Amino acid sequence: MGKKPLSRNQIQQLRGIVKGNPLHELLLNLGIDLMLRSSDLRGLKVSDVINPSGTVKESVSVKQQKTGKRTLAMPIMEHSRTAISEHLSDKSQDEFVFSGNKSNYTKQPICTQQYSRIVKGWMKKLGVEDVSDFSTHSMRKSKASVIYEQTHDVDAVRRLLGQSSVTATSAYLGVTDNSALEYRRRMYEKTNQNIPSSSCQNNGTPGEKGVESITEILG
Repeated sequence: MGKKPLSRNQIQQLRGIVKGNPLHELLLNLGIDLMLRSSDLRGLKVSDVINPSGTVKESVSVKQQKTGKRTLAMPIMEHSRTAISEHLSDKSQDEFVFSGNKSNYTKQPICTQQYSRIVKGWMKKLGVEDVSDFSTHSMRKSKASVIYEQTHDVDAVRRLLGQSSVTATSAYLGVTDNSALEYRRRMYEKTNQNIPSSSCQNNGTPGEKGVESITEILG
């Protein structure tokens, strides 16, 4: 069984819990906003989120380590923007956003194990009965799950997550209502109706701008 996403209420509680801890504030807010795999999130550098002029970027797009493809440009929301401004403004462009705590490792990002321990620590502070239900995947899955709940568009979520197939995304989300089959049925019907691809992007399955516009939640 896959890991559970964080609920809106849990996210709000955690924002209060991590307040004042630079690493945790950045991890929580950017982890929710960007929906990246752990390896891609941990690999973020200051230059990915802050312009050379010192202003916070509007969005982030990275080359995925797993696929080699770039993600859609994901908007940096208010809580993330505040954390970036407060905690990264004095960092150089080539430094990692999520640096290790020990002085010997400040030039390296936190490791997978440390990220996992941080998330499980959050769950304990929330009083979650079984912290094993949550992991770093919970961060990536949280906004994706809310977007699916609001749109029921598995393909839009697939593109936001940078995954290869609707079926894989359905499994990742734990979707059990045949949404993947429904998506394929709609696409088949549109194809047979000779609807231009541009129309498909404006009706039913959003184009790139449409997909990005639905990410501005949980901010």
